[in-house]
Amino acid sequence: MPAMMPVKYLIVASFLLILCCWNAVGFLQGDEHFQILEFAAYKQGIVAAADLPWEFAERMRPAAQPAIAWSAYSLFELFGTPHPYWLAFFLRLLSAGLFTGLAVCLFRRYSPQLSSDRLIKWFALLLLFNWASIYSGIRFSGENWSGMALAAGFLLYPMAPPKNTEHYFTPGKKAGPSIFAFYAGLLFGLSFLFRYQMGLMVVGFGAWLLFLAREKWQRVGLIILGGLTTLAIGTLLDYWLYGEWVIAPWHYLEQNLVAGKAAEFGTLPWYGYFQKVFERGVPPLSLIYLGASLWFLWRYRRGPISWMIIPFFVVHCFLSRKDVRFLFPLLPFLPVMIIAAAQELQKAYGAHFFDRKWVRGTIGLCVLLNGLLLASIALRPATTEVLVNRYIYNHYDEPITLFADGKHAFSYANLIIRFYQRPGGVRIINGERSNWPACQTAHCLYSEQTKTPNPPPGAKQVYTNRPAWAEPFNFGGWLDGMRWWYIYELE
Repeated sequence: MPAMMPVKYLIVASFLLILCCWNAVGFLQGDEHFQILEFAAYKQGIVAAADLPWEFAERMRPAAQPAIAWSAYSLFELFGTPHPYWLAFFLRLLSAGLFTGLAVCLFRRYSPQLSSDRLIKWFALLLLFNWASIYSGIRFSGENWSGMALAAGFLLYPMAPPKNTEHYFTPGKKAGPSIFAFYAGLLFGLSFLFRYQMGLMVVGFGAWLLFLAREKWQRVGLIILGGLTTLAIGTLLDYWLYGEWVIAPWHYLEQNLVAGKAAEFGTLPWYGYFQKVFERGVPPLSLIYLGASLWFLWRYRRGPISWMIIPFFVVHCFLSRKDVRFLFPLLPFLPVMIIAAAQELQKAYGAHFFDRKWVRGTIGLCVLLNGLLLASIALRPATTEVLVNRYIYNHYDEPITLFADGKHAFSYANLIIRFYQRPGGVRIINGERSNWPACQTAHCLYSEQTKTPNPPPGAKQVYTNRPAWAEPFNFGGWLDGMRWWYIYELE
């Protein structure tokens, strides 16, 4: 009988995830916002096509997630004008709900083969409270949703237990009905539609089925049929978004690899991901992530998880542009690899290995560091610009004019955030102060992000994200050395 995730862990995790979803406003990277929410706003008639990023004109982004966001917007519209911040919060909650459901499924699949109650407990905690998993798991992003869809398809596939120990699998599990192969194919297709690079993992799993598992062709055919069904739906959605028939995956490949657009955003050598994971994963936690993953991929190199991850990771290593978020789709499998390594250590060095003083100290340090990182995720915004946008949205109902002489509250990476504006409610004037025209709206604001505020004469400060509670602790002027957002009302 499959093991059940401890209810008390699920309750605590639910409260934590809701808190994270509430406070983590904004986005981790521009694609999460501009390629999804801005596209959905375009279909709602809120944003003009000319104001969208260049990827829209190239017809190269998938329409699957913009369609989900558009559907949520339409649902909210039944109850009045949708509040964009509540809509974004709902999408993060939806992501967190799917994250929790996947964690429960992974626990049911792999916990029965763990050799001790301690390892089972640790596995549950890793699935629900690993900071890196939550950092990505609450995001309505292509990286997160593609990884969850692929992991769900992998778990759903009717896989029989292996006859050897080269495959990390639940003992005694029986293969399910063949129709589940079709459902798995649907999810694999969704994973591809959320992020095209996931095709590498799907192909890796298919290769494992053919060459190592010697799977029946009927089941492989059902996977292909499920995948093609999803791709057909994705093509219809692309037509809905762009207004013409397009092959968006080909356009994506053409622009990023043939035209070399991806390299314009920075390049790193092939080993760049090891450096990025070490730094961004926060040592010593990152050492566990790297060490356990590399060990697992070697120990179970003939297993399906390795056959999915290795081609995905190797190809990304040899692509010039590298961003640690590109590896987020692998996070659902990270707790599995860590707990497998922990079980191997216990098997090799005895049941009391984790009771050794230095081991307990290392584990305690990792737990403390993980807790601090979780607190940061739960209490800090993902993007400070959106926090400022929310203040403007909540406090100014009438159309406003926003003056700036540099970066302003709605600017991000040379793009303008329009999803969080009231339709037609913000007119942005950016340039030299001497060239500013007269304000023609009821409210005139000025915003800047700076260490040393320099508002126009007579301006009244109405907002800053510089924390007042931290002022008594501004020893050595550390607050003064940071850039903060300021909003002023102009006469």
